[in-house]
Amino acid sequence: MASPEVNPDTHPLHGTTPGDATAAVHRQLADGINDWAELARALADPELADAVRTAGEELIAALVAGRTLLVAGNGGSAAIASHVAAEFIGKCIHDRDPLPAINLAESLSSITAVGNDYGYDKVFTRGVAAHGQEGDVLLAMSTSGTSPNVVAALAEARRRGLLTIAMVGEGGAHLAESVDHLLVVPSRSTPRIQEVHMLWAHVWCEAVDVLSRDASV
Repeated sequence: MASPEVNPDTHPLHGTTPGDATAAVHRQLADGINDWAELARALADPELADAVRTAGEELIAALVAGRTLLVAGNGGSAAIASHVAAEFIGKCIHDRDPLPAINLAESLSSITAVGNDYGYDKVFTRGVAAHGQEGDVLLAMSTSGTSPNVVAALAEARRRGLLTIAMVGEGGAHLAESVDHLLVVPSRSTPRIQEVHMLWAHVWCEAVDVLSRDASV
């Protein structure tokens, strides 16, 4: 089947030039680097760094005890959830035995079935109910901190006795009393928030790999 022809007059980039593209990329790169320079200082704040360490220690302790990690998020956060689960099932920086981790947004069939039959707000709560046991961990990510399905999943996980960790942006500070560990990225920029969420998750994955390597020496 032939690809549909693109009408240059209605294309989203209609009217732009190579020079426009160059300027846009240069501008966004500079802005991103500046954002990260500021974030690097903010992320080193002792209180925030301690919160990340504490959440990571409890997550790793649960894995050591044989518990399962559940991960959830929408859109870009769903992609991060998939990445995080893959790091624990596979490896991050060192070979080790696989660890049980499930991305609740992984199955398109499950997501659409639950969304169709029960409503999109239930797509993660059903996953928590299906897979989560007392002592397991739910790591949920929402840049806004207000995604109804993420908030509902955290509540369901807490009700069932799971350790709950929420990674959010500045708009999610209201979840402080609703989860065991709330990690707030000091930003309202969705790309930067998601990048920090990945950084924090990578720190924990790397720590698991280092611990496994050292234990086998």
